[in-house]
Amino acid sequence: MIGINTSIAEHFSLKKIPFLKREKNSFKSALFEDNLLFLSTVFNSRQIAVVSGPSGSGKSSLIFYAVNELDPAEFRVVHLELSKPKKKALYKTMAVKMGLKPAFQADDIRLQIIDFFHEENAQGKFNCVIIDEAHSLSIEMIDELRSFYDEGANFSLILAGLPQLLNRNLNLSMTIPMKQRVSLFLECTGFSLEETKDYVSYQFSAAGMQNGIIDEKCYPVLHSMTSGIPRKINQACYVALLECFKNKKSIITADVLKKVNEKIFYT
Repeated sequence: MIGINTSIAEHFSLKKIPFLKREKNSFKSALFEDNLLFLSTVFNSRQIAVVSGPSGSGKSSLIFYAVNELDPAEFRVVHLELSKPKKKALYKTMAVKMGLKPAFQADDIRLQIIDFFHEENAQGKFNCVIIDEAHSLSIEMIDELRSFYDEGANFSLILAGLPQLLNRNLNLSMTIPMKQRVSLFLECTGFSLEETKDYVSYQFSAAGMQNGIIDEKCYPVLHSMTSGIPRKINQACYVALLECFKNKKSIITADVLKKVNEKIFYT
């Protein structure tokens, strides 16, 4: 595939293939900049934040760019991606990522982490725990995290997940106490038509585009088939580049995108 991508880049006179990797500098939509500004305040205020949105809407990218602005000497960030974790697995993974040798019992590991955070705080360092796929947390685990946060209140907590995290999981009688502790609710959504166009241009520019590669008539089709979701745009545009390369075309047209849509079938 590396050879194919090199050939595709040469075919379109690009320095690299766009749409495959997160760029060093983010694409700055209005919503993204607002979310980034607010999320950045969480790290040094020991608050709880919820970041929700559809799959591929940019939750992980938002968190990545927010963390990337932090000074590692002042902030310790523990990022967890566990699907339906149990209590011990959650705390053990957290402890290991912090460089601790976890105890055997879950409650003992929890105390280790709280004590560690206290030591870090005493040295002027801020700690943040980020839990991705938080919509998969059980009701019991959400309440466990609430208790964990209350016991120390010495770290920031960011929960990121699909919309049901906010719409369902945090609206139950057992989880309302956790919801009441959340200071910040951020939502990631799809781009507008104009933002979709700007995002595609941003990707191609980062890849060193010299000449136009995509026809203007493509953008309404692309926005319609992806709902402006960044990951869907990335996939559709990359597959479109492949299609053009296979058929020796130099421009992505609306017809090419319609063929792509038949393959990935978003709409």
